[in-house]
Amino acid sequence: MLNQQTFQFEKVSAIKVSEFIREQLEEAIILKEMLSEDQLPSERELAEIFNASRITVREALSALEVKGLIEKRVGAKGGTFILPITANAHKRTKEEIMRDWDQMLHVFEYRTIVEPEGAFLAAERITAGELELLESYIEQSVQPDCSREWFRALDVKFHLTIAKASGNPYLESAVRQIRTKINPALDLMPYNEHVRSLNQGVHTEILEALKAHDPARSRDTMKKHIAFSADAIYSRLVSPEQQEGNEQ
Repeated sequence: MLNQQTFQFEKVSAIKVSEFIREQLEEAIILKEMLSEDQLPSERELAEIFNASRITVREALSALEVKGLIEKRVGAKGGTFILPITANAHKRTKEEIMRDWDQMLHVFEYRTIVEPEGAFLAAERITAGELELLESYIEQSVQPDCSREWFRALDVKFHLTIAKASGNPYLESAVRQIRTKINPALDLMPYNEHVRSLNQGVHTEILEALKAHDPARSRDTMKKHIAFSADAIYSRLVSPEQQEGNEQ
């Protein structure tokens, strides 16, 4: 007879197909792989992509609409469009984040372990093409016409590119999971010239360490950046009036 005290099973949790579709679309939106005003494929096309019925796809889209992530428009140029979640984040996520702050602390702790080690590996394995990508993201982030939404998207791209450069798909998947959890909180950060300058500075430090193929320096710089971001998020939620100029 099995000794149940030596192991622990999780209870079965059936996930509806529509929920599975909703989760994938929501992740792509939160990670800004689809941006504000991008049009989603039609219900028929999504049904083909996910190998699901149109009714199931419609349920997933309805859930995203309730969350304020997409909007259905009618007319000659109608369709389903992504809404500007960064610009509207303060309207819907602050109380939710504060309510789940204990869980967010676990995510921050997980991030301080995963991303610095990803940067350590990336310093050894990153390609010239990936370094060029990182440099282009930094350059775009300080352009005068860089919108708040695109600035946040570039930040995500910067971190995910480093995770991919680690050459470890499990680590890359972990960083995607982390960014999906923390992006709504990062979207609450202010957006101004000072923020852009701070962001450029720390991302440039990380880039230079990667260019030098210096694993220890890359890890330490990433760890410092992550710690500062976590502190900025906490301060923003607790004392918003003190947050002009905090890092994204």
